[in-house]
Amino acid sequence: MTAENKNTAGEILRQGRLHQRLSIAECAKRTHIATRFIEALEDEKWAELPSESHRLGFLRLYARFLGVSTDDVLASYRQKTADSSTSSASHDAPVKVEPSSLESHPVADWSPSSIPQLITMAILMLIFAWVIYHLVSPRMAEQNPMPWVRRRAPSQARLVVPKSAITAQKIRLQAQTDSWLRVVSRNQLLFEGILPAGASKEWSGPGPFQLKIANVHALSLYWNDQPVDILVGARSSVNEVRIPPQ
Repeated sequence: MTAENKNTAGEILRQGRLHQRLSIAECAKRTHIATRFIEALEDEKWAELPSESHRLGFLRLYARFLGVSTDDVLASYRQKTADSSTSSASHDAPVKVEPSSLESHPVADWSPSSIPQLITMAILMLIFAWVIYHLVSPRMAEQNPMPWVRRRAPSQARLVVPKSAITAQKIRLQAQTDSWLRVVSRNQLLFEGILPAGASKEWSGPGPFQLKIANVHALSLYWNDQPVDILVGARSSVNEVRIPPQ
């Protein structure tokens, strides 16, 4: 193994794990990071991680757990990804547009006599759509008087809507270990990053809140001071939760 390979992010993490005589399965159990993600970190298979935020968050969390230098790991990762981007850009060939391909598909000429026909067809389609809407909408209202309640996702069946949910929402997250999460409300990013062990964060507003949690076993979620089961619907310790549910 060359000196360059020893300084890569994946090799620093692997040597740190081997130095402590830990298996990948044991590290996954204690950090709550999925086994396949730990293998991707040590093998530097960055494409197998969901996003750039996941890569940086998992690298920090795993490095702290193994007791290796977080700065060295992140510096090596950034250097490696920067080199890869430069290399791929240098091999990109410019795309040439052949004039013949544009000339082979002439634009069809429109006759002035076809314009009244198009206008007539458009008017008829609008009238038809208006009639269908007024015939169907009363029946839909009778069959589904409470569409929000009936259309809730199965994964949110355990959540009970309090009366206060109509005017204001409050969510609170508590972390047992370092955990990555993202909180969005009305297309506005409220938080994205690592919530340290023992920390607690709270947001309130009209909602809804969209949460993405990378480690559902290390976080507790409370909606209007009521606990929410975030294990329902989780995949590989990752889950997406909407408060209030649809």
